[in-house]
Amino acid sequence: MAHQSINKRDGGMDRYLSRTDVWAIAFGCIIGWGAFVMPGTTFLPVAGPAGTAIAMLISVGIMFVIGLNYAFLMIRHPGTGGVYTYTKEAFGRNHAFLCSWFLSLSYISIVFLNATALFVVSRTLFGSSLQFGFHYQIAGYDSYLGEVALSIAALMLIGALFVMKKPLLQRLQTVLAIVLLLGAVIITLVCLPQLRSVRPESLFGLGSGGTIPVIMTIVLLSPWAFVGFDVISLETAHFRFPVERSRSIIILAILLGGFVYIAMSLVSITAVPDGYSSWAQYIMNLESRSGVENVPTFFAAQEIMGMPGLIVMAVTALAAILTGVIGAYRATTRVLSTMAEDRILSEKFLSTRFCILFIMAISIAVSFLGRNALEWFVELTTFGAIVGFGYTSASAWRVARAERNRTVQASGILGTLITAAFAVVQLIPKLTVFETMGAESFLMLALWCLLGFFFYWRTMQQGNLAEYNGASISSTVLFSLLLYSCVMWFLLRCIEHSETYTARAGLYRDGTVLILLITVGLIVMLYIQNLLRRKHEKLERDMIRTEESSLAKTRFLFNMSHDIRTPMNAIIGYTKLALKEEHSPVVGDYLGKIENASEHLLDLINDILEMSRIESGTIELEEVPCDLCALMDELRNIFANQMAEKEINFTVEAQDLKHRFVLCDQRNLNRILFNLLSNAYKFTPKGGTVEVSLRQIHAPEAQDAQRSHFELRVRDSGIGMSEAF
Repeated sequence: MAHQSINKRDGGMDRYLSRTDVWAIAFGCIIGWGAFVMPGTTFLPVAGPAGTAIAMLISVGIMFVIGLNYAFLMIRHPGTGGVYTYTKEAFGRNHAFLCSWFLSLSYISIVFLNATALFVVSRTLFGSSLQFGFHYQIAGYDSYLGEVALSIAALMLIGALFVMKKPLLQRLQTVLAIVLLLGAVIITLVCLPQLRSVRPESLFGLGSGGTIPVIMTIVLLSPWAFVGFDVISLETAHFRFPVERSRSIIILAILLGGFVYIAMSLVSITAVPDGYSSWAQYIMNLESRSGVENVPTFFAAQEIMGMPGLIVMAVTALAAILTGVIGAYRATTRVLSTMAEDRILSEKFLSTRFCILFIMAISIAVSFLGRNALEWFVELTTFGAIVGFGYTSASAWRVARAERNRTVQASGILGTLITAAFAVVQLIPKLTVFETMGAESFLMLALWCLLGFFFYWRTMQQGNLAEYNGASISSTVLFSLLLYSCVMWFLLRCIEHSETYTARAGLYRDGTVLILLITVGLIVMLYIQNLLRRKHEKLERDMIRTEESSLAKTRFLFNMSHDIRTPMNAIIGYTKLALKEEHSPVVGDYLGKIENASEHLLDLINDILEMSRIESGTIELEEVPCDLCALMDELRNIFANQMAEKEINFTVEAQDLKHRFVLCDQRNLNRILFNLLSNAYKFTPKGGTVEVSLRQIHAPEAQDAQRSHFELRVRDSGIGMSEAF
């Protein structure tokens, strides 16, 4: 199974991750470039410093709940499968596919989002120095070949290290995570004392919304802000310490992640450029600023600490970007390889090299879209994280319910409800102060659902019906999400257009795309349903063939048994005739043994003739008079020669038999004894011991004088069997 697979590419069962390494993965993936930009562009304008701090503390609490669900499942399913394994165990392969499909989109988006953040870093620190080469514009953003080349170089370098120098890359990630934390602490300790008094009216943002709505608006960003700590669930097979300790690592990573977000938000308002009377005025005019002044965190560090502060901030931000890229590379590789292990993706994805090249190729291609266009993927990162968090919480609840673990049941159901609320807000526009998903994001989600259909199609063609008992549900979910995303994209595009001829032309164009996407999705879904129907029909045909084959075998055995019984009766008859003739004692002994063995063989043949009874489960016990002592003597005679040839000390005893004559099913009793002794003979080594004993446990009771209890025991000195077996 996926969660038990330890890929050879990682050195089998190598335990190369210390607690510091695992913390570095979790913390480094949580904090990316957004922690230094979002305070000025999103947090402060919406919720203000006080609202941001409160919202982040609430977010930390929410992530604690989800993190505990992850830790619970990590302990029970250590391996490299992560959420895919948890979901498959709890809800089946189809839900595992849905979960991992959207989660892989989230992880791979983090790769190129952080890599292209180098565009912003270069413009912040070096102005137009890298703005050379081919120039183009997408979504209003000017892109230059020089900046794109910087992003591509970072992606290729990290990818190459991942393939060829993975231990070095792991050490680098740990060092970068420590640098990230130390840089954030230094900047916070130096800059926060310079924080001036904040006007009460701007404590909770610059808008007109109430305090609670603006705080909850930032809380709803939690999946995006904290996605990444879950990456360590894909690495438990390589922990150098007990997996149980991962709980404290997750809590620490989330806690420090919340600290960085809050600290950077407060640092952003510790200094403002000349000409601005307050941080609020500065933030409202960020678009008019350039260079360092365009990023409040960088400006504050430079203004308060001088050039050393700017260097510390730049190094800290660079560490956040690189740890995000490295961690997302790692996570995407794990998810892709896990799906390949379960035959959802091609076997090529079992190779780390192929996965890295695949991720690198997509990330490099997307890098050419520019930063503004890449904002479309930010919402998809959030959506993928919501799906992963939701399935993990639901899986934890289901497992905990089976184990009667009420604490995890509570955290599981709470995490599921929270992520469901996140999903609703994410998919329904205008529920919060700012728009969660724009038209382009809905279009990207629709395309990803459509691509998922084709992967799902391929997977079902190669799988068997038993693996897809919930396929109709999964395909319906994919198509419903595809349809909803297409409709929302179309509606939002209509709202964006003005009432002009251009708007009508755009409406026709977008309507055509809408119909095309829905039609293709519907065709694929109908094909999948048809494929399921054909698989059901094939299964029914195979069952009919199996039953017919079984009946044919039964008839064959029945006929053969009749044919065998005829010569068998002749052997028994002639043996009895020979016993009546004069013969030596030795020959008489041999003939007696032949007679006993022949009768036992005849009983087996008669059993085959009763095959129809066996298959229908209507076997009845046939009670006949039986001499237990004689039965034990026959048993000794039949096996004595075999045991002697193997030099086995063979004894058969009947002890304390007050009633040797009983009514029983002698044929079935002989069968049981023969099977036990045959196994004892087979598995007892030369010179061993086989003992058979029969004893009457107690005399018949007065109220049931016709019955008694006997104990029949076969002992041997062979290899034995486990208690579980």
